[in-house]
Amino acid sequence: MDQFRGYAVAGMFIVNFLGGLAVTHQVLKHNNTHFSWADSIMPGFLFACGFSFRLSVLRKLPQLGRVAVWTAIVRRSLGLVLLSLVLYGLGNEFDSWQAIDTAAVQKFVAEMIKADLWEVLAIIGVAQLLLLPIIETSPKVRLGIAITLSLLHIFLSDWFNYWFVYGQPNWLDELLGTTGRRAWDGGLFGLISWCVVMLAGTLTYDLMTSAASIRRAATTLVLWGIGLMSLGYAASCLTTLYDVRPENSIPVANEANDKFAQSPVVPPWANATDRSWRSLLAEPPFTVPAGTEQRKLNYWMMDKRVVTQSFIWFSTGFTCLVYAMFVLACDIGSMRFRLFALFGQNALVAYAIHHPVAEMVLQIVPKDSPVWWATTGLVLFYAITWMFVVSFVKMFAGATKRGPKPATVAA
Repeated sequence: MDQFRGYAVAGMFIVNFLGGLAVTHQVLKHNNTHFSWADSIMPGFLFACGFSFRLSVLRKLPQLGRVAVWTAIVRRSLGLVLLSLVLYGLGNEFDSWQAIDTAAVQKFVAEMIKADLWEVLAIIGVAQLLLLPIIETSPKVRLGIAITLSLLHIFLSDWFNYWFVYGQPNWLDELLGTTGRRAWDGGLFGLISWCVVMLAGTLTYDLMTSAASIRRAATTLVLWGIGLMSLGYAASCLTTLYDVRPENSIPVANEANDKFAQSPVVPPWANATDRSWRSLLAEPPFTVPAGTEQRKLNYWMMDKRVVTQSFIWFSTGFTCLVYAMFVLACDIGSMRFRLFALFGQNALVAYAIHHPVAEMVLQIVPKDSPVWWATTGLVLFYAITWMFVVSFVKMFAGATKRGPKPATVAA
């Protein structure tokens, strides 16, 4: 798991650094219409957090008791939320003291809760708090809750959440005064979907501790991965019902904004008539689909902005497959990468350090940089981040006189 977590952290750094550069291939960029490798990183990180969350709670409960364990988790989770705000800010600001009044404060808080708060550390912290009451339950209970959460997200998205995330007209934005403000990574209600990924991580921990052998556990993970990826792709095929065709029985475009579907969650089933089965298959993952002139934006796309269930199911399955490869390579084999070990064992430190380092290096790497300069910047960014993380580990080990030797951690 340390190696897998390190892979997720290292991948996150690549995506965060290169994502804004024009030369970067689309597979390394986030998008809202299909699944790319960049879109696999955050689910992988949350999957690892769910695994570690279950492991930590079950190990500490016999020693410390439930009250102490839960108190520590609440403190740590709130600390992650605070660290996220420190790293990324509150999302908005007041121009002057005179601008601070009741209406302005209400809008400020509402926009933060809707969108600005939800960077990855805050998502992890709040998701842990939401899952804390069920983290000790049986695998069947957690699986049932994961399925329920997926269905709940679909229902809420049909009701208002799809429009809420995209800043399109809806009743909740009108109530909160946040009309027109878009969210990312699901916003407030994206937590429902991210909890599904974390629950998958807890179930994987159960598998790894109960399987008869490591090889059998890896085989089960591969089967889980194939099944979930198939389910996610099958759900994404509903997007083809939103293709713009002259013979459509039901119009698909939204009147207010023709980029979106008229009914993004409930598909226009009648548009499946008189079509071959091949025409109802969505583009393969990692492939850019048709633009909004040919297909209207809808819930069944693998959309990381809304955190749709086709995205959640496929990305969780992809994560299971990748983790299975790490189990085979690291637990059955003897593969170890120094970079993954360092970042995996010091994930929070590495994450906190990488953000200001990336901002500094990107000051000399313009968005229109050529490949060679973008690559040079990425190497420089990694080198500085590596140096700071190693220095922190050495300093911490020296201060406590009980941590692992720096050379061991770095290896």
